[in-house]
Amino acid sequence: MKFSLLTAAFLLASYLLPAICEAQAPTQAQLDVIEKIIAPQRQKATAILEADKTGQYAKYKSDVEAIAKQTDPKKQQEMMAKLDADHLAFMRKAYSDAKINNVQVKAEVAKVLGNIKFKFGEFADVQVEFTTPFLAPPPLRFEETLNCPFDVLDENDNSAVVAKCEARASDCSAFVLAQAEIAGGCRSKADVGGKFEVPEGNYTSITVTAQSDISYSGQVLSIAGYGQVNAKFGIRLRTSTGMDKVVMAKEVVALAPVIWYNRIVGSTDNFLAQATYTGSFPGGTEITAQAHTEVFAISAVFSVLVVVDAGSKEFDFIRIAGSN
Repeated sequence: MKFSLLTAAFLLASYLLPAICEAQAPTQAQLDVIEKIIAPQRQKATAILEADKTGQYAKYKSDVEAIAKQTDPKKQQEMMAKLDADHLAFMRKAYSDAKINNVQVKAEVAKVLGNIKFKFGEFADVQVEFTTPFLAPPPLRFEETLNCPFDVLDENDNSAVVAKCEARASDCSAFVLAQAEIAGGCRSKADVGGKFEVPEGNYTSITVTAQSDISYSGQVLSIAGYGQVNAKFGIRLRTSTGMDKVVMAKEVVALAPVIWYNRIVGSTDNFLAQATYTGSFPGGTEITAQAHTEVFAISAVFSVLVVVDAGSKEFDFIRIAGSN
């Protein structure tokens, strides 16, 4: 990945364009309300599945449990493909027999999310993806560019008995993973960047821009329960005066469907994350500017597998610009 003239033109344009405030991520409170909307529909479909006399639902649950225990990602994806071949038609019939009104459920979800755009799948699976637009900063007073290898690396995870979290930060990349089984959850974070000392003067605004290649993947395989995965990319700014704040530039959220599974996957080369921080930044203030990568997975009882990973690599730069 290279810093091209096209990227330079895009950055320049971002400084000149008027501010846009239209994208946002759903709050956890909104996601909780959506789950309350979906839960009764899940109970109807699950009742039909539990009444199955052919043995296929039992086989489906066994196959899902096997996927959850598989640690090789490639083999896990192969098993997911076989799940489609073996059980999708069966699940579609059960969903149809439950007589779930997708039009009505979608309308209720839309009412909760307001102007937040979302995807709604055939099994009432919900996905939300947002990317913050670039904002026009005030006239620049200073600008500093940091390049990898970066020397400030942070890793944070909270693995538990029923959850696996992993965070790895290297001098030019970050990788995070979260997996929850049965009932549990975890969050993983990784930050890569460097330090910079604010030049002489008193500044009221710091804008940080980072460019890297990003990717994410995740899936929620639900059996009669709640599951959620989040993949996030942003900027973290810390100062010697006490500020420590993360601003998200991109977030992808997937909720468990009524039945079946929900999957997210994506990648973007030369992804630009930007965040502007306001406050008092006098000359001599030490700033730590980092690209932030984070994932979160939560599984309620009977949601057999919830797993998500995200990565940032091939960093071109982290740019710090100050103004007042």
